[in-house]
Amino acid sequence: MAGKQFLTPLILHSIKYFDAAARNLSFTKAAAELHVTQGAISQQIRGLEEQIGVPLFIRLPRGLMLTREGERLHKAVHRALRDLESELQAIQPAAQTKSIFVRSSPSFSMMWLMPRLGSFSRLHPDIEIRLRGELFGMPPARMTAESIDLVVLYGQESELPAGDAFFLMPEYLLPVAAPAYLERTEPISGAGSFARHTLLHDDAPWENAPPFAEWSEWAAKAALSEDVTVEAVCHHGHQYNLSQLAINAALCAQGIAMARSSLVIDELKAGELLPAVPVSVKSSAGYWLILNESRRESSSVKVFKDWIASECNSFSSVRDDLLAQVTTITR
Repeated sequence: MAGKQFLTPLILHSIKYFDAAARNLSFTKAAAELHVTQGAISQQIRGLEEQIGVPLFIRLPRGLMLTREGERLHKAVHRALRDLESELQAIQPAAQTKSIFVRSSPSFSMMWLMPRLGSFSRLHPDIEIRLRGELFGMPPARMTAESIDLVVLYGQESELPAGDAFFLMPEYLLPVAAPAYLERTEPISGAGSFARHTLLHDDAPWENAPPFAEWSEWAAKAALSEDVTVEAVCHHGHQYNLSQLAINAALCAQGIAMARSSLVIDELKAGELLPAVPVSVKSSAGYWLILNESRRESSSVKVFKDWIASECNSFSSVRDDLLAQVTTITR
């Protein structure tokens, strides 16, 4: 007698809802990802559980947890989606595969990557680029589900998502301000004088960063004074969710921003921003390239990987020359 047919149209339809809920461990986040209601997600999961006869999630007061059967099914779904993505890429005509989908933080995309993409297009006019600016990384399953080829990520190595990760370049933190701001305010004569200045913060420089992370790291490594705490130096001021916003506020003479040097090198060269204190420190975060494991053999992905690695290497040399004009702490 033939066994029960599990791959019914209902189950196949429910799989995408299950995958989104399992990756996010939240019906609410899954609903936002798939642009449906939370009720639709819940209904699809309930129907799937009824069809296969086991619970897939444990409903918690805040979020979800996969059951043992749910974890087993999600692993199988992840493998199937990854294999399907690979096969779809493999069977496409060559002319249709000359594109790459890149995801990068908004500030880095607009202030560093975008100005350099013109050279990539001149070198490789046959490769079309889709660039999405979003904060933080994403798990491999979501990269595959959203057809993301590469993620350019600013973060700490301990917080990197799983997958193929390649280090691109380090970052150096430098407090900067517009000449107009520095002219109208008192000079920074010691650590205590920071309390009388308006500080500008990126409140989410990397995933799971603590409050005032970059200013705190700079103040601790710069060792401005032994009798003034890091909190007293830098735990005040305006906060923004993008580094670019903090830098723009500095350009508008609204305070002192803790800048990532890679994002302000042009403004420093032009004199639009000046070091408020001539001390830069090496950040605990750096720039990484995360590859979609199902797309790493793509010729377009390999070309982009080699290109951005070369660009980062060339840029690092230029930045080193600029940072030679200030005291740089690398510990």
